[in-house]
Amino acid sequence: MITEFEQAQDWVNSLKKHPENDFFEPIENGKWSVAEIIAHLAFWDKYVLEAILPNMKQNTDIKSIDFQELNDQASNYALSGISGKNLINQFVEGRKSLVAELRNKTDSEFYVQFKINGDEVDPYSGAPFSMYSYISSFIWHDNHHKKQIIEFFNSKYAEDFQVK
Repeated sequence: MITEFEQAQDWVNSLKKHPENDFFEPIENGKWSVAEIIAHLAFWDKYVLEAILPNMKQNTDIKSIDFQELNDQASNYALSGISGKNLINQFVEGRKSLVAELRNKTDSEFYVQFKINGDEVDPYSGAPFSMYSYISSFIWHDNHHKKQIIEFFNSKYAEDFQVK
């Protein structure tokens, strides 16, 4: 699972080959840009590393930030003038740090159950909250955004410049 989670680094890093202005074009009308998506992933990784992971202990009730608040912060940061390449570098470094922390966890730590905002069960997966279920949901989340980015770039370029 950690290896799969880690693989997002290489994929996001591979996006550097695209023109800078493409990073700031919305992927669809009313949707985020690639830059906003990458910032979104980076902000969530930082939040998980700093605020969630240290509190994943048996029967702890973790108070999580409002999703929209963190998403808005990420979007605003992406549109603050930072380059797409710098966003990518920040995502890669942040994911490396989070993966390193996960690799330091024992197998038993991955299955300790806790609550988030009073909930024992993840409403998306239906599984009790554990480090394993939480990180698994972020793998799904990464793949969801990867698919969006692939579709965006593939709609812009000829077949010989397709994203995989």
